[in-house]
Order: sequence, then structure tokens, then C-alpha cells
Amino acid sequence: MELTLSVNQALAQLDVLNGKDIRVQCILSFDFEEVCVSHFSVAERHDNPRSSIWLAVGSGAMGFDKEVCRSLHGKRVVVEGTFSAASATMGCGHMGMWPAELLARSLDRA
Repeated sequence: MELTLSVNQALAQLDVLNGKDIRVQCILSFDFEEVCVSHFSVAERHDNPRSSIWLAVGSGAMGFDKEVCRSLHGKRVVVEGTFSAASATMGCGHMGMWPAELLARSLDRA
């Protein structure tokens, strides 16, 4: 996995990238009901959360170190993981508002 995508690039290719491992350079949001990565630059963002991907962890994935994630909130990061489209009946994340999720394996400061 060598290519690093923006959030908007990943979402534009959602059908092709669904279920694949990707790397995304983005802005981390680590807040109570908003654990996601967003597109930058702000001028190229669509209405939130259309330019965001829900950030998930699960079996075999990294766990969130809350203090580290809080310190990176609002900062540019690179996240690697498995990219998945929302189901036809339910979106991803809090209240199903995100079009996709990234099951994160690594998160590094960009």
C-alpha cells in the first residue's frame, strides 16, 4: 500500500475501494460523537460528514489511546486500515451519518 489518498479521493472511489486496505491523509476529529477523519483543505470539503470517514477499531485493529487521540484532534494524520461503505439501510458511525468507515490499524501524525 503505497498510495496515500485524501478523504474526498477515497470517498469518490468508494465502490472500487470498498473492503480494501487504504492509507488516508486527513484531519483527525476525536470528539464524543465525532470520531472521524476529515478532508483537508477546508475549501475542498463538502458538507460534513460527506467529506469525512468514521474511524472504527475492532478485533485485530489498534485500540484508541484516548490521550494520544485527544492530542491529535484537529491535526493532520495518516491512517491505514480497511475501508468499508455504509450499508444500503444504515450509514456508519454515530447515528449513521457517515458514508463509510475506516477500520484503523495505524494512526500517525503526518
